[in-house]
Amino acid sequence: MKGIDMNKKIFGYMGLIFVLMAPLGLSSQEDQEVKAILGKVADFYASTSNYTIQMKHQLLRGGSGNIISESYEGSFVKQGDFSKLTMLNSEVIQFPGVRLVIDHDSKAMEYDETATNSSAPMDLNVFSKYYQVVSMTSIGNQYVCELTVIPTGVRMPYGKVILHIDKDRHSVEKQVLFLTSKLPFKTKDGKSEEDIGRLVIALDHDMETMANTKEKLSNYLSKSGNRMVGTGKCKGYQVINLANK
Repeated sequence: MKGIDMNKKIFGYMGLIFVLMAPLGLSSQEDQEVKAILGKVADFYASTSNYTIQMKHQLLRGGSGNIISESYEGSFVKQGDFSKLTMLNSEVIQFPGVRLVIDHDSKAMEYDETATNSSAPMDLNVFSKYYQVVSMTSIGNQYVCELTVIPTGVRMPYGKVILHIDKDRHSVEKQVLFLTSKLPFKTKDGKSEEDIGRLVIALDHDMETMANTKEKLSNYLSKSGNRMVGTGKCKGYQVINLANK
């Protein structure tokens, strides 16, 4: 059975999976300072039980400038060990031990069982061996951290990542992701030209308002043995069980 085609959503989804790791190429003192700051970022997202993040994505043409090719919004909600990422008419939902990836355009849902819960808007370790921190600067109330890919022969989606970190809360307020592959961009006369691009994601954290949601797995899926059927707004959806693979 074929899985969900998430190609059109890959930039938005991958934009939330950025990397923080032990820095390389810095002096000993800078190394320790950066490690401490990035450690506090990881602690913030791991230890904070409830929050909502509104996200604004902009895909821009070129390594600089303000030519916006497309833009869209999304959100991330965390409530204890439950989380839900919503964007581009798709959802990635984490229940204790279970993850659902739902594509409402194709009316399909992936079900997978996970050993650990990842109730955070980012994975801080997944690509740690592929990137290195090259600089950390202080601008106003933010730290600006620049990471570049380590040449290993493995092609990564982003060659460079810039993170803007709030000094007080240690939350990530903005990401700038420089794509490694060229994309087709439309010119003013309607023609298509390939160019480098970058994805800018602004994150607005709401720490006060509790999301009004009492989500249950049964709201999306009915399970009887190995048989799974979509329920609620997912009624009639194709269900792809990845737990048995």
